[in-house]
Amino acid sequence: MTKHDPPYYAVIFTTTLSDQQEGYVEMAKKMEELAQEQPGFLGMDSARAEIGITISYWASLDAIDLWRKNAEHSKAKALGKSKWYASYNLKICKVLDSFN
Repeated sequence: MTKHDPPYYAVIFTTTLSDQQEGYVEMAKKMEELAQEQPGFLGMDSARAEIGITISYWASLDAIDLWRKNAEHSKAKALGKSKWYASYNLKICKVLDSFN
């Protein structure tokens, strides 16, 4: 699990997958690698079973907005909406404190 000193932001992305999965795993890996290159990216945790849960960590809302506007990420989002996800939800949260 990724640890960072607060405050920072967490983008929580949950999905239920559709029956059509061709290319999904490759795109998910590519998006994780691309996110790691973005300024302000702090890390990511992910779990996939009945639902997919990915939490990415960012230094600022501006960093999240730059990622949202990234051209490759935009293509992946469009494929997810049209092909891979039966449903999805996105939440952006400010982490003020964390406990271990």
